[in-house]
Amino acid sequence: MATSAAPASPHALFLPYPAQGHVIPFMELAHRFLDRGFAVTFVNTKFNHRRVVAVAGGATTAYSSAGGGRLRLVAVDDGIDDAGDHENLILLNAAMQEAIPPQLEALIDGEDAAGQGLGKVTCMVVDSGMSWALDVVKRRGLPSAALWPASAAVLSVLVNAKRLIRDGVIDDDGAPVNLKNNSFNLNESTTSMDATFLAWNYMGNRDAERLVFHYLTSTAQAAAAKADFLLCNTFSDIEPAVFAGPTPATILPIGPLRTWQRPTRHAPVGHFWHPDDDACMSFLDAQPRGSVVYVAFGSISIMTAAQLEELALGLEASGRPFLWVVRPEQAGKLPAGFADAIDGLGKGKVVGWAPQEQVLGHPAVGCFVTHCGWNSTLEGIRNGLPMLCWPYFTDQFTNQTYICDIWRVGLRVASAEGGRLVMKERVVELLDRIFEDESAKERVLRLKEMAEKNMSEEGQSLNNLNVLMESMGR
Repeated sequence: MATSAAPASPHALFLPYPAQGHVIPFMELAHRFLDRGFAVTFVNTKFNHRRVVAVAGGATTAYSSAGGGRLRLVAVDDGIDDAGDHENLILLNAAMQEAIPPQLEALIDGEDAAGQGLGKVTCMVVDSGMSWALDVVKRRGLPSAALWPASAAVLSVLVNAKRLIRDGVIDDDGAPVNLKNNSFNLNESTTSMDATFLAWNYMGNRDAERLVFHYLTSTAQAAAAKADFLLCNTFSDIEPAVFAGPTPATILPIGPLRTWQRPTRHAPVGHFWHPDDDACMSFLDAQPRGSVVYVAFGSISIMTAAQLEELALGLEASGRPFLWVVRPEQAGKLPAGFADAIDGLGKGKVVGWAPQEQVLGHPAVGCFVTHCGWNSTLEGIRNGLPMLCWPYFTDQFTNQTYICDIWRVGLRVASAEGGRLVMKERVVELLDRIFEDESAKERVLRLKEMAEKNMSEEGQSLNNLNVLMESMGR
């Protein structure tokens, strides 16, 4: 009697939005799938694919050793000419919708442009902001999930934007119309939400805000309507107001996602810049426990030379050891000779990019000065660190509201109006206050315990992940 062939491994295609803050949680989720025996095709735009491959040393142009050869990184054209601006999100949003879907057809069949692949795709995980790609997978009859890599609160607002328009809270272009005490309600059964939860209104350019509002609401609503699972990198304990209402049946919390801390972790892949691992960890190893100020403003935030100088002088004047991430394109704005002088004195370290999870988990770190991106916010919580908040745009202001007003585990650096120079004296004052705030430290440690519980064997988020992968693997 003939023996039937063993069934092929399930094969997931991952399509993140082309920004560092989206690629990282997508790669973390991809590694979860790899751990469960899936093969993974991970799709970046060509512009970002080149950056990821360069950081990984070129080893990922074919099959990545991370995942035993079951992780393949591939590139698609984003619809913008090679000489164009691939980091202009407004241009990208328009171009990608036309350029990428036809390229997904061959990838779903298991092949890339070179005719190589991991076999036919059996399921797909797309960014909520790329939900137009769900039409391709729906035509194939494959199971799908959409991942929103920011807070569930903002996702809930986006999904329910039509209701806010109907109720007169915002106009047809997302501008606030009728806020009471600078807050609003999604519906009669929910608690009030601060105006910062209308996150698109914090870009400093009304035309851009209008375009982003229409793009985010349309893609979020399509994700909710078309995906089999609407995922969010969060956990219900930190956003109880969202999950106490009618939302839980729609949004599935699967966070906080992480990979490097797991014993079975694979080699990290997905960074756009090369982390200065040795420089960071050797500096931290030489510092007293809980003494270091870690400063990092993500992959997009920009500061003026005058503001960078005041921050540099404030960090130096604080007398506290600090590790400061200054991206290469920003480094030229630092005071002349500052980085070398600080390094020579052993008082601080300036690096171009850092292995942030490892840094925040180091016992020497005592405070996180952050732009309040959602990934950074969750990483601060997971490591039990109080935060100084310095948001740049959009939902970073939402997250600042969470950190400072709702969870009460951090302090605002800049004034609510923005635009004013934050002087070195203000930096010193806030560092002193946050290091001395024992109540904030206790509160953030409680949040850390909640995060760990959610990803433990009996945790809600881990259970949701298991349900997701079981369903997608059928």
